[in-house]
Amino acid sequence: MMNGPRCVFMDLPAHGSNDAPMMHTIKDHANYLKPLITDKTIVIGHSMGGLIGIELAANHPKVVGLVLAASHYVLPVDSTLFDKLESGVYPNGLFYASYSKEADKALLEEERSELSIVPLETTIIDYRCCNDYGNGKECLSHIQKPILAIYGQDDRMLPSKASEELKRLAPHAVTEVIPQAGHYVMLERSEHFVNALLQFVQHISERR
Repeated sequence: MMNGPRCVFMDLPAHGSNDAPMMHTIKDHANYLKPLITDKTIVIGHSMGGLIGIELAANHPKVVGLVLAASHYVLPVDSTLFDKLESGVYPNGLFYASYSKEADKALLEEERSELSIVPLETTIIDYRCCNDYGNGKECLSHIQKPILAIYGQDDRMLPSKASEELKRLAPHAVTEVIPQAGHYVMLERSEHFVNALLQFVQHISERR
């Protein structure tokens, strides 16, 4: 992809190598990223990142397209999950529900080993950000920019009617369902995922 589109991968505050203070709301995350977007940009957000992307696409003039990767405008979290996380336990059921039953065992082992990289305190705050976000429906209904929603066919983390609800709020949105993939669709079916992204980028380029 030497001649492909320029890609920038962002670590959110207090995630990865970003030592900025932790953000506690989706809007805070979006406001943090806004000044970093200085050119026409397609925002790609996975799960919670999709909520941040919705905020950015609705409120930033330089965002020209939005990709929701295994995401939705609302991501409620069951209270029992918070209880388990706050007791210091990352539930096995949550881990395995994030992937297709066909997921490669080597991938699962790698992902399992990386759980400890993110402190449970950070995971809890992230889930609270998702659970408390209430502007997604309104923002999404006002976005006229191109939208691509990529779903894993076996995603058990999203509402069952996510695709239908998206099309109701944003009829111009394009959806792509990737078979044999769960919530981490970009890891389980990376080639299919990247091809969908490139087609979307080409579509936006042709519109200009």
